[in-house]
Amino acid sequence: MASLQTEVDSGALASAIWKTRSVGVEKIAKAAISCSITVNVVASMGTFNTALLPTELTFLQQAVALLMWSVLIYASAFVRPRLRLQFNPDLTALVAFYTFAVISVFWTSLSAAAIMKSAALAMTTFGAFCLITRSDIDEVVRATAFGLFILVAASAFCALAVPDIGIDHSWMHNGQWQGVYESKQTLGFVGAYLMFFACYLKMRGQGWPAFLVTFLLASTCVLASESRGAGAVALAACALLVTSMWSVRCMRAYAVLPFVMCILAGFLILYFYVTGYDAIRVGDASIDFTERTFIWQYAISHFDDAPLLGFGINGFWTIPSIYDYFEQNHGWVLDNYHSGYIAILMETGFLGFTLFATSVLLFSIKVLHLIAARSINRSHCALIIGFVVLSFQTNFTETTFLRSTMFTSVLLVSFFFATCRPVPQADL
Repeated sequence: MASLQTEVDSGALASAIWKTRSVGVEKIAKAAISCSITVNVVASMGTFNTALLPTELTFLQQAVALLMWSVLIYASAFVRPRLRLQFNPDLTALVAFYTFAVISVFWTSLSAAAIMKSAALAMTTFGAFCLITRSDIDEVVRATAFGLFILVAASAFCALAVPDIGIDHSWMHNGQWQGVYESKQTLGFVGAYLMFFACYLKMRGQGWPAFLVTFLLASTCVLASESRGAGAVALAACALLVTSMWSVRCMRAYAVLPFVMCILAGFLILYFYVTGYDAIRVGDASIDFTERTFIWQYAISHFDDAPLLGFGINGFWTIPSIYDYFEQNHGWVLDNYHSGYIAILMETGFLGFTLFATSVLLFSIKVLHLIAARSINRSHCALIIGFVVLSFQTNFTETTFLRSTMFTSVLLVSFFFATCRPVPQADL
């Protein structure tokens, strides 16, 4: 009898030790995930100034970002799931779109760059799933905001202490801040994202000193870079966040905005396709959004070359004849569509754009169901809607959709995954 009691006590002790070790391992894994997010943000949000990182070494940023996603995916295996997803139509459409984007590499020229981007997109999409199912949303926001703060603080330091690096001295942008980046637009949008997250963290109980330092530093970088669009979008997103917390009716109205923006983007694309104009003409005025519309019209003019499946991921600007023709006609060229919606259309075709729009529509419908059923934390719902709206607004003039390593692009996918949770049937 004594022997049996001893075995029972030994088994209980072993179980307690195992649980203690499991809790310890999980804490380490969570810390690794948070650190990987911060490092990932610092490495992936834009190309650094060549004075800080030579052009031939810019691949290191992507390498570090992918390494951090590897760390996150591995660490997530030691963390118990916090969120269970359900394979409903919204999740099916989302997975179908990103799967289609990944396999679209097979109808490109299969260059090394295209294959690597496809592989990176597959990896980061899975990483987005691991991130949102293993981490608390507030923890993700704090780690992301810390990484963005490091970037804007370093940018402000460079602009004030090392103006040869931190200030753009080109004839077009003379005197505007670019911070640690090679482009002032990048600094503007990094600051805009930080303004949004700072606003959210304040609403979640962050102290006034930390909020004011973060928000003012971020807004200073936005203003000094003269990124008026980024500033306006950030303030609109912050207002959306605040009003969503005040009114459920507002939250419901905002939930449909992403799909509305998809429709508006479709009409904009149709305008350039039908008219052939290289700018938006209103009476005698022409609006070209700092010559972005030249790129839009040129890309759309090639839509008929691959209408159904598109040119494949990274498969348009890598065609020498397409790249060279634009450069010969304009004297400059960027392998960037400056519109995320056009990037989806050109790289995945009409089929890919339809899958994308369908996933956005189902996202809006699902969020409305979650609100009605009260199946999601209200502040988290406001955050998700606000961030998605901010991202969709940004993609009218910048390309962040289908960016394989940019952290905020992958975070958008994570927030889409976050809504693919079950909803009580009685409330549907």
